[in-house]
Amino acid sequence: MLIKFVIYFSVSSSFIYFLYRNRIDFLLVFFLSTTLYHWQIIGGKIIVPPYKFEASDESIIIISTIFLIHTLITIFHDFIVKNKITFNNFNTNQNYNLIAYVLCFISLILTFRGLYIVGFDFILKGEYSKALTGANINPIWLHYPAAMSLVYSTVTKNRNLFILSFIPLLVYGYMGYRAELVTALVGCITIYAFNSKFNSLKFLTISFLVIILFLFFSIYKITYYDLRDDSVTISERFESRVSFYGSTSNLLKKTLFYNEWGQISSNLSLSTEKDLSKYYDLPTTVIGSLPFVKRFSDIKEDDVRFSRVILEHANPGFSYKLGGSFWAEAYAGLNIIGVILFSILVSITIAFLNNVFYRSNPIFLFSTLFLSFLSFYIHRNDLTLVFAHFKNMLFLLIVAGSIFILFKFIRLLLLNLKETNY
Repeated sequence: MLIKFVIYFSVSSSFIYFLYRNRIDFLLVFFLSTTLYHWQIIGGKIIVPPYKFEASDESIIIISTIFLIHTLITIFHDFIVKNKITFNNFNTNQNYNLIAYVLCFISLILTFRGLYIVGFDFILKGEYSKALTGANINPIWLHYPAAMSLVYSTVTKNRNLFILSFIPLLVYGYMGYRAELVTALVGCITIYAFNSKFNSLKFLTISFLVIILFLFFSIYKITYYDLRDDSVTISERFESRVSFYGSTSNLLKKTLFYNEWGQISSNLSLSTEKDLSKYYDLPTTVIGSLPFVKRFSDIKEDDVRFSRVILEHANPGFSYKLGGSFWAEAYAGLNIIGVILFSILVSITIAFLNNVFYRSNPIFLFSTLFLSFLSFYIHRNDLTLVFAHFKNMLFLLIVAGSIFILFKFIRLLLLNLKETNY
């Protein structure tokens, strides 16, 4: 009874405060994503068909801790930050457009090169990824730079850049991937509605858009390969699924509510209940996530992936990959102290970037995709993937920034030569 009071108190108090503050920003996105990804733990029962089981007490305490810490940091943020700038008031200074276009064209060129070499006639997304790797093309560079430039284009209100950046992400989505596309879209929507009130027309507009996108991506996740598999029709596959789950309503409930959210809640609940600390080493993960370390050490990719530990030791019985759980990894590494430390670090980072991403600074402007990732998608990821996002952002900024500086230098040099000639 006490454990239920703790979770209900933390969720309801957080909900009341975010309702009271009445604004859309990345702090709200984190609150909503935490609720969505863990609503089954809040309710006390995990449902990942065909499995059903009670949420562990440890997982309930963890989620309660995250809610309370995030709300307290949000209160502190609101006490300090009085300037409630909106999207309409963003400084549309486009001094760093060249960096964004470099990022965009990295993705565009590599996407078209990849399609030219390996084609696009793949049923499963894994086949496409393997084909790219076999052609010595790293799949991450086909979409991640474009995702960065897409979010940047929203902040700076650059429509042409937005359209160009969206092309590689459409190909990425067509091949069956969603993570970066959804993360970028969440960032764009949050930026567009930044600091809007809940009773505004803009809030109603984006709420409708979010519902449409949610329905689309939920259904597309399980049907994208049906669209390209000529051996069976979509209607036949649909009837087969309905027959397996007993009814159309059961299939829809699984697709919309259990697939994504149930899996992550299951990961957290089973991981904490089974105490995976004996299978996991946090220092190895941190060291192995540093650039180039795995190339010159005995640390392998599996050694730093907590999702592998979940698959092997906290799997209710599935044969496919289960994703990760950032909070379960924090708990496995340092128990509840790890959850507290990680929660404070994540919420403070979100609060800081939430207040600076729109400023005319290239680091802040191009960190918005990372901000969106922390706010929305972190719950289902491993710690090493959080490091990977940060490394990708820095590396791409260094590459594109170097080209930007070189262009500025050459331009200045040519201007000086022109003035000398006169």
